[in-house]
Amino acid sequence: MANKELIKKRAKLLAELEVIVGGNCYNGNIQNWGPHGIYEGEGRSFKYPLTLIDETGNKTKRRYKDDEDNPSILSTGHYVFGANKLHIIKALDELVSYLEQEHGLQL
Repeated sequence: MANKELIKKRAKLLAELEVIVGGNCYNGNIQNWGPHGIYEGEGRSFKYPLTLIDETGNKTKRRYKDDEDNPSILSTGHYVFGANKLHIIKALDELVSYLEQEHGLQL
């Protein structure tokens, strides 16, 4: 497999893993109101927005996986928690590397 294909394949995997992690956020303080104003209880799960930075420095947030798996843009992916950032794509890449080295994962 060519190196470029491997990079795209890895970027696709990292994007898919991010959707799984980001989709596991929950806020118990959100009030849920359904159709016709019917109260449906407290708490809601949601996809945490991934912040990406393009080549020009523009920041965009995405809440779902789109088709753009540009490895250079995807590698900037992070979650913003107030003044803090979690570099989720970097962390997932480190986890995949760990699994490759220590447990024989093959992509």
